[in-house]
Amino acid sequence: MSDDSRISTTVTRILELSRQDPARLKELEHFRRSVAVLFTDIQGSTEYYEKFGDVTGLAMVHQCNSLLDGVVSKHGGRVVKHIGDAIMATFDNCEECVRTAVEMQQQLKELNASKKKEEDQTRVRIGAHYGLGIVKSDDVFGDVVNVASRVQSLASPEQILISDSLFKAVIRCGFDAALLGRFQLKGKAEEREIYEVRWSRTLPTGFNLGHTVIASPSREAQEFRLQHLTQTGKMDAEYRLFGQGLTIGQNEGDLKFPNDLSMSSPHAHIYVNNGQPMVEDLGSQRGIFIRLKGVFTLENHDIIIIGGQLLRFEAKPEIIAAAAALAVTLPFVTRTLREDAARFVRLNRGGHEQEIYPLNKEELRFGRTEGDYTFPRDRFMSRTHARIYVRGENYFVEDLSSLNGTSAKVRGKSPIPVGTSVRVGKEVFVVA
Repeated sequence: MSDDSRISTTVTRILELSRQDPARLKELEHFRRSVAVLFTDIQGSTEYYEKFGDVTGLAMVHQCNSLLDGVVSKHGGRVVKHIGDAIMATFDNCEECVRTAVEMQQQLKELNASKKKEEDQTRVRIGAHYGLGIVKSDDVFGDVVNVASRVQSLASPEQILISDSLFKAVIRCGFDAALLGRFQLKGKAEEREIYEVRWSRTLPTGFNLGHTVIASPSREAQEFRLQHLTQTGKMDAEYRLFGQGLTIGQNEGDLKFPNDLSMSSPHAHIYVNNGQPMVEDLGSQRGIFIRLKGVFTLENHDIIIIGGQLLRFEAKPEIIAAAAALAVTLPFVTRTLREDAARFVRLNRGGHEQEIYPLNKEELRFGRTEGDYTFPRDRFMSRTHARIYVRGENYFVEDLSSLNGTSAKVRGKSPIPVGTSVRVGKEVFVVA
């Protein structure tokens, strides 16, 4: 029996035993209830550690999270745990959950006002969701965690995002909230609406949307332009995006690049749909890559580029399902089974597999000289380049302000955040 078959059989057996044990099922149902889950995440903590050192970095994270923990307690919430520099908290009262998020941002604004240099200031991204979960004394499990983690991953620094169900629960509480867009949950067909809670009138409007967010129709009137960049990063041509959009190819399309032998004919279609710039792969051989801005949710068999490394993400849904069914953490299940729930497979440019990088911790970093996985000979990789982390049943990748960025391969169609570069063959475009 192969290792994969053995693991699959083991996990199936665990799930069967859990379902056959009435006491276990009754115990889990006792903990199942509706709850609001809030996540915070500190922006740029890795860069802060690198610049000021570990001791100063730890002091910054401790100061920030101690302040946020106090706000949670003040509003009757419970800090479930700290995950790296992130906080996971729960609330029985939805209004108090949102008020906590608002006060968190307000108190951090006051704290930052006392710091003269912007690089010394601390900013957090906050996301929250209200739904059904298994709420234990030491942790929370289920869809409520998955959705909350996805919502938080879409937030920008100083931004508060909430799900549609949480918005409906607090719609009469006087919060300044507006529909931002829609996103699709991993493994589910339906889309969920996401709302922004405005906590300060001085903040800029129009936060950039994430890679998995479809904009609200209210942005439909906005005009977009497609800029072509040279290898040095300078714009040498600009095109209006309207109507049917623009097709790009080596010898076919609105924009042709006959000297680009890596480009197919046609290769890509870039257009605007309901106020959101989109890109579609028209069956190209080498694909289309979007440079990541913010946090990107990984799905099974996604291909990403970190520095000069071409990596395929592989997850084992049965292990993740076992953790959810048993209401235990992924690390616990992977330790029990002695098998990782997810990994990166390094590919060469021909698509052949090379090395394996297990994603066996709640958070890992890739870098040239610093991180859990280092690539000292990769001249395209920054010292600390990207982090990969797990929240609930989702894995995320975030570029850590690296010089050359982190990119994800488009699967079919994908939204394009404004200001993000898109690589089509060897050509680079930016939607502005």
